[in-house]
Amino acid sequence: MGRFLASQRLAFRIARREALRYKGRSVLSITLLGLPLLGVAIGASAYDTTTLSPEETAEQYLGENDAFIEKGYPGSPIVQYTWEDQMPWYELENYEDADGQEPADVSDMDVLAELPVGTRLTPYSFWNGGEEQAEVETPDGVGELDVLGYDLTDPNYEAAGFTYLDGSAPIRDDVALSEEAASYLGVEVGDTVTFVTGPTTEEHEVSGILEIPWDINGRFAVAEFFPDSTNGWLVDTPEQITHEDALRLNEIGLTVWSEALLDTPPSSPDGVSYEEVTDSYTLTLYGLIVISVVMEVILLAGPAFAISAKRRTREFALMSANGATPAQIRRIVLAGGVLFGIIAAVAAVVLGIGLVAAGRPWLEQLVGYRTPGLQVLPWLQGVLAVTAIATGLLSALAAAISASRINVVAALMGRTPGRKGSKRWLVIGLVMVAGGLVAGFAGITLWSLPLMGGAIVLLQLGLVACTPALLALTAKLGRWMPLAPRMALREAGRNRGSAAPAIAAVLGVVAAGMAFSMITAANNDRAEHMDEYLLPQGTASLTFYNMGDVDIETGEMEPVDWDAALVEAEAKLGAHLNDLELLPVGLSENTGTCDKEAEFPEGADLYCSIELTRPEANMCPYWEAADAIYSAGEMDQQVDEEALEKAAEEAREDDRCDETAAGDGWGLYDVPTAVDPRVVAAYTELEGAELDAAVAILEEGGVLVSDAWAVTDAGTVVFEQEVMDFASENAEEEAIYNDIEVPAMAVDKGLLGFGQVFMSPGAAERLGMGESMWGRRFLIETSTEVTGPVKEGISKDLQVELADGTVSANLDVTDYTDRDTLYVMLAVAGLCALITLGSTAVSTGLIIAEQKKDMTTLGAVGAAPGLRKRFAMWQTIMIAMFGTILGTIAGVMGYALIREALNRPLMHRYPFEVLYGWELPWVSFGIMLVAVPVVAAVGALVFTRARLASERRLT
Repeated sequence: MGRFLASQRLAFRIARREALRYKGRSVLSITLLGLPLLGVAIGASAYDTTTLSPEETAEQYLGENDAFIEKGYPGSPIVQYTWEDQMPWYELENYEDADGQEPADVSDMDVLAELPVGTRLTPYSFWNGGEEQAEVETPDGVGELDVLGYDLTDPNYEAAGFTYLDGSAPIRDDVALSEEAASYLGVEVGDTVTFVTGPTTEEHEVSGILEIPWDINGRFAVAEFFPDSTNGWLVDTPEQITHEDALRLNEIGLTVWSEALLDTPPSSPDGVSYEEVTDSYTLTLYGLIVISVVMEVILLAGPAFAISAKRRTREFALMSANGATPAQIRRIVLAGGVLFGIIAAVAAVVLGIGLVAAGRPWLEQLVGYRTPGLQVLPWLQGVLAVTAIATGLLSALAAAISASRINVVAALMGRTPGRKGSKRWLVIGLVMVAGGLVAGFAGITLWSLPLMGGAIVLLQLGLVACTPALLALTAKLGRWMPLAPRMALREAGRNRGSAAPAIAAVLGVVAAGMAFSMITAANNDRAEHMDEYLLPQGTASLTFYNMGDVDIETGEMEPVDWDAALVEAEAKLGAHLNDLELLPVGLSENTGTCDKEAEFPEGADLYCSIELTRPEANMCPYWEAADAIYSAGEMDQQVDEEALEKAAEEAREDDRCDETAAGDGWGLYDVPTAVDPRVVAAYTELEGAELDAAVAILEEGGVLVSDAWAVTDAGTVVFEQEVMDFASENAEEEAIYNDIEVPAMAVDKGLLGFGQVFMSPGAAERLGMGESMWGRRFLIETSTEVTGPVKEGISKDLQVELADGTVSANLDVTDYTDRDTLYVMLAVAGLCALITLGSTAVSTGLIIAEQKKDMTTLGAVGAAPGLRKRFAMWQTIMIAMFGTILGTIAGVMGYALIREALNRPLMHRYPFEVLYGWELPWVSFGIMLVAVPVVAAVGALVFTRARLASERRLT
């Protein structure tokens, strides 16, 4: 044991001296090992800093107050099951007693009666947006602000953490603004804000800039005179609130959230499990992501030791010549791996925590709330340190074995044995890739995480194993290239032991980044398909809204002068838009009126509804199967989920089953109605002969539908009219159904909005549908681009209500762009590009350090300094291009497996969910495949030294 420990001390001493002797090379190796560790350290600290415990969440929202009481179901007793959530799980104590009853009004006095004397209540909500809004003048026109009706002089708000960044609480007619609102409006304390519509239409002075700790990015104004739209109260009690106090509040329909009650155990109703169970699909998805990340770390860390050990070949030969055994050589290399792993772990953890500490204000802006302070997730940082040491040890293992087997004589003479066996490694790599594909297909079929995870590992390692052979093959292309790239290609082919690990490092980063980018792109594509398409991108439209009063007895709107509103709006638009033309679009809706009085008794309260139907032969069989499964489930007290999944799978094989969740369950509401070819083209994107045919159908009194299976062989569709007598106790049983057939033409599925129908005025009349009493719509044709300041300027002019205040107008410009997704993709691609550039630069630096003798020899035979710079540049390009191309291939293969994990739970639903497809992230492709090699090449050209410090004989 003593001899073993002495040997280990010697190995670490040699490793330490070697690291200090070659500081530059050591720093490069540690950097390459530490890059992924730094990312994990930053992620762990950022996650722990921004993830709040239940106690921290309560403190953030409640501050020094004792509780928040929410209006659950006021007036009816409830049972509260959870006590640590802002939105607790509760149910009515007795559904039968509350059935059909509206919640009662619980006053402040009712609440105070259940709490200790001296309790103070303050109106409060955990949602600052959307309840009440106002439109205000902005530097570019008119914009929207959320408004909160709080009396900020109440001390409970200050106790909740409300802080003034400038100024003080508003009094009288003043308002306080959030920092985001003040920036948006371009105002400071003492300036005025002009409200155009909303709770007020006057100018108000800004008294303070307010920050609410849990909503620091909110855009809102606060004043006592704004409406109170809160859903509960902040509570300050003289004594700590108790569970008994909370139960009394439950009796009057209120829920309680208090830091003092966080330890109260949750309960659950009979037969319902409170705890969430993560299904196998989610576990498989998480497992595949973790495996992908681990592979990235391994591939990025390995080259640091493979290249460094190769650089020390002569040193190991000298040790062997002086009596060192192969085991001692291995221990020395492994000691270097452990040493570098320790240094990399310490540096990564310290730097990662420091970066999070320095960037905490930015991080808080990103998440939108203040954090309680820097937190580092110490257990994960400890795991990171152990992982770093283990990774360093494992990464050095292959290099240690190789170093212990060197040819001592050849190494001392400075000769590098010829590299053979490329074909063998190519065969091994191809076998691994094939094995990965087989494991992937088997994993998908059997739904096995080990098989799918093994597929990711085999695919990436297989590509790595193929790299030396690919380098040797590519080196043959050098004969047709200029001198510098020819030298770079041939050097890579000759020294594959140095180039291949560097390429593997880039491959690992790009593979993980491309897989994540493809997931993001596919998710964005799903979101676009789930939003039913209505008008083409960039289409401008003008919508009028009826602001008149409603007759309480008849439910009818007060008649308004739409023509006068149109004249006024057209004049306002004309001041901003050239060549303006407004194209009217009728908005038809089901009025509920009937012409079937003769078939019902006198005094009947008739209501008619319209639904588009399919011919019986075109109906999807899923619905009939599902009805049978649910009926059997009601008798057995349990629905057969496997049978439902099988029915959904069978539906995917039937072309008639093309209904989607996005368009399911929407009635005929605000159906566009017109015969103008320009309007038809805007809604259907038809042109030429197809557009003429569609217009002809509409002129005949027909309709356009996006459900091709609804069109009969005769070129018509059938609408089913249901007539019900609401005055009858058996309204549904006594309902009468009538079929109304009209000419029809099918357009591409997904167009025409949620109703999936475009009507002619004649068809709307036949179906008993009338023009909407709520509004009117016009498409805008203009030669002016309606964007930015133009849109805000028009919106400002349209804020004045039209037709004597009975009509309001709104300008819309269709925009399906999901900028958040684009930003996420750019961030992911940018981060991967940064790590790729770092790994490329470090790997190239190690290779150039290894080739110092060759560079000196080039200088000795007369090569210009510029040639050596270009040589380094082409080496960098070769590493970056090989790594990014192979990494992209590996990323696509990895995404294929992750895509199956994402789609598997969606496959068993009907109407169909939009599945994850093969939407390619072209932005990421451009960054990784083009920008990264170009930037790496420029960096190598700029930073590589043209002249070496040792322009002298080396022997």
